[in-house]
Amino acid sequence: MKKGDMRREELLSTAEKLFYTKGYEKTSVQDILDEMNFSKGGFYHHFDSKLSVLEAICEQRAQENCEEACKRADEGEKTAVDRLNALLSSSTLWQSDNPGFVALLIQVAYREDGALMRAKMEACQLACMQEPLEKVLRQGVKSGEFFVEDVSACTSLILRLYMQFTDEIAFLLAQEKIEEQLCEKMVKKLRVYRTAIERILVAPFGSVVLFEAKDLQLLGQRILRDRTRKRAETLLSVK
Repeated sequence: MKKGDMRREELLSTAEKLFYTKGYEKTSVQDILDEMNFSKGGFYHHFDSKLSVLEAICEQRAQENCEEACKRADEGEKTAVDRLNALLSSSTLWQSDNPGFVALLIQVAYREDGALMRAKMEACQLACMQEPLEKVLRQGVKSGEFFVEDVSACTSLILRLYMQFTDEIAFLLAQEKIEEQLCEKMVKKLRVYRTAIERILVAPFGSVVLFEAKDLQLLGQRILRDRTRKRAETLLSVK
């Protein structure tokens, strides 16, 4: 890796750590520079704003998630349905084992002015996932698990449906304040979208998972409880 690329990666790593610990809004470009003893000129050589740093972090995460999803889908001998579920459940940016990053995404990408950032993340996911998902669908058509005529068009449709599903879940995580209601609404969304994808593929009812309901509920619990904890800490610090 070139020196310039190494410094860029260091910037991303440092910024991500500060965004988690201090919060995105409370972290300044100067905070990032002070943490790594870097110059403003060096920063602006790589990024034009704090938001562009976060966008780069999210695009990097999207790429990493897609690569991990493809790896899981290709592990061992799997049916096309198993590969589909492994691919989709592992590719989302809001993995339940990473609540800090999920909270950061919700804070910035899923507010009113976050549309451009979401579009960039989705474009990255589409570029990464089109080919591996199309491969899975062709396997399913050949094995008789799926019944579609235009595999390429069907792949794009499923990916866009899946991304719409992840967006709706994220908006619920951003807006809902009552844990029980949040979990119930998320599971309902899950059922609607996985049934829709099953029908597109003419796959057996219940075969498409997308995301485990229990993991979705756990994610909601962790996000809301972490949000409550941070509010309490803020109130105590003010007093």
